[in-house]
Amino acid sequence: MTMIVVACCNGGRRITYHIPPNDMVLTVESPLDGGDAQVMFGGKPTGETMAIKRVDDPHLTAVLKMNGKAFGTAKGTISADGKTLTVEDNFTSAEGGQPVGKQTEGWVRQ
Repeated sequence: MTMIVVACCNGGRRITYHIPPNDMVLTVESPLDGGDAQVMFGGKPTGETMAIKRVDDPHLTAVLKMNGKAFGTAKGTISADGKTLTVEDNFTSAEGGQPVGKQTEGWVRQ
């Protein structure tokens, strides 16, 4: 899976996930203010939202919801050189299709 992050939304970010094997594309545009932002598939809402908030320069938090029901949280840290994003997820239910429990994701800028 790959993730592309670009500026949008008056200082926010557009996050695009490319998911193999059929290159399913999910996008979310967040102003990073902690408000719910729709996760879109093919330009249509999926029922999932991400409430992403910038805590400080290298740290972000998020509450993940499916149809308004929280199913997990995430804490992200961007490396000092800006090339690596580490996300610690805690999924409390399988609503979003992820296994319940904690996991760590690592993303590296190409």
